[in-house]
Amino acid sequence: MNAYIVLDLGFGDSGKGLLTDFLVRHTGATIVVRYNGGAQAGHNVVTAEGVHHTFAQFGSGCFVPGVRTFISRHVVVHPTALLAEARALCERGVPDVFGRI
Repeated sequence: MNAYIVLDLGFGDSGKGLLTDFLVRHTGATIVVRYNGGAQAGHNVVTAEGVHHTFAQFGSGCFVPGVRTFISRHVVVHPTALLAEARALCERGVPDVFGRI
């Protein structure tokens, strides 16, 4: 089993979301782990089909069917923001987002 860790030492959108989406699509990964941070995250992903989402609490691999998100105990979950992000992902064609956490 392989694991990839995507991180940076700065703040802002440095491409972590896009890299995570790429790795999920090209390695067959089935889980993305959010290990810290919170709802203020902004991991931008634009698919080849032009679908855009700024991931905050869900893992940046959610556009790939079957990919799950593991949210560690070190992530500060904002319940209202989580509901809003789930709704936005559903509008972008991601089914059953809560079934994948």
